[in-house]
Amino acid sequence: MPKRRMPRRTVKLGRKLLAPPSPIAHHWAIQVGDTWFEIGPKQKSEGRSPNVIERNNGDVAESGAGKFGGDIVGKTTKTDSEIDYWCQRWVEINPDYNFIKDNCQKFAYEFMIWLTDNNYKCDHRVDAGNIDTENRKFWAVDGFAAAKDGNAIATFGLGQGHASVGPANIKAKVGQVSVQAVAGPGIGAFVDATLIEAGISAGNVAGIHFGLNANTGAGIRNGNIEAHLLGFGGKIGADGIEINTPIGGVNACSVM
Repeated sequence: MPKRRMPRRTVKLGRKLLAPPSPIAHHWAIQVGDTWFEIGPKQKSEGRSPNVIERNNGDVAESGAGKFGGDIVGKTTKTDSEIDYWCQRWVEINPDYNFIKDNCQKFAYEFMIWLTDNNYKCDHRVDAGNIDTENRKFWAVDGFAAAKDGNAIATFGLGQGHASVGPANIKAKVGQVSVQAVAGPGIGAFVDATLIEAGISAGNVAGIHFGLNANTGAGIRNGNIEAHLLGFGGKIGADGIEINTPIGGVNACSVM
C-alpha cells in the first residue's frame, strides 16, 4: 500500500530577541500547522544544559517567538509520528546546549530544511556555527505558495545553499522570485527578484552579500520596516540595519 501522507501544512519561523535584550542574539522556533517546536529553557543537570524540545499550540510560541507574525518558510507533508521521531533523533545527536553551536537556531534551521525537503525560503542571518542536514540538495528547482494569519507568499527558485564554517555562515541563491502580501502582523506588499546572490555573515553580528537583484516593495514584515525600489533601499528592525543596492548590501546587528 502506498504510504499515507499528511495534507500539506504551512511551516513558519518565529524569532525573538533573547532576554535581557541583546543586539545580536535571537531565539528561533518553528511552527508546523498550529504547533510550535522550540528548544526550551535550559535546566542544569550534573553540570550540563540538556537540549529539550518543547511544544505548544497558538499564535505565538511559549517563548514569545513569532510575536511579529513570523515568516512563512515553506510547507510540509511530514506526519506527526515522523516529526516525533526526527525530534527524538535530533536531541540524541545534539544532547547538550551550546550557545554558538547546538542551539535553538541550529534546531530550527535543520528542522525547517527537513520538514520542507529543502524547499524553503529563509534569508535571516544565523548564530549557530555548525548547521547541517542529511542528504541536503543544493541547486534543485523549487517553489511553494502558502497563506496563514494575514501573510501570503508565492516563491520560486532555481537553487539555494547554506554552509557553516566555524562562526561564519555562507549562503547562496540563484534565480529566486517571491511575491508577498502582508496584512497583519505588519502590512505591505513585496516583490523580491534575485538573479544570483552570495553572502557571508559572522553570526548575527554583521553580514555582506553580492549579486544582482531588483527587489521592490515597502511595509512592515517579519519585525522589520523596509522599503526597496529596483534593488535600492534598506530595512531596520529584527534583522538589524541593512542597506542594499542592486549589486549587493551590508547589514549589522539587530535593533528591536
